[in-house]
Amino acid sequence: MVKCRGAVTTISLLVGIISSVIAGDLVEDIRRDFQLGLFGRQQTVTNLQRFTAPPLGNQAAAQIVQNNDFDSKEKPFKIVGGLRSDGQTFSSFQDATNRVCDDQKNDCADFSNSGAGSFKVSECDQQDNDCKDANQPTDQDDNFLYFCDN
Repeated sequence: MVKCRGAVTTISLLVGIISSVIAGDLVEDIRRDFQLGLFGRQQTVTNLQRFTAPPLGNQAAAQIVQNNDFDSKEKPFKIVGGLRSDGQTFSSFQDATNRVCDDQKNDCADFSNSGAGSFKVSECDQQDNDCKDANQPTDQDDNFLYFCDN
């Protein structure tokens, strides 16, 4: 009888540990859903990239969206669109912003250097600065601050 109790106790302990691990993931999912809005992962993709000024040479910056792929815990930000970084994921919003803005700058400079644009590459540099400035968190935007670790 004692041996049976030991086996039952061991099994109960294992079930308890497994339940705790599963419950931890469940709690994390629920917490994330409520922070992003109930069932946030089922909402339409929203562009978190805030640079909306008319782009030089029609070379618009790619979108930054919430990453819903398998690596979303480690890299919650994903670039969508653009020729250079489409589909790449990032662990910080700032890194994603820098990539998107730098890609736009490079596209703009390529367009200017080809002779197709009526603007100078230095104007692309200013647009890059404006893009990065537009994507800085502010105290007025709590949702934006959630995504930034600042």
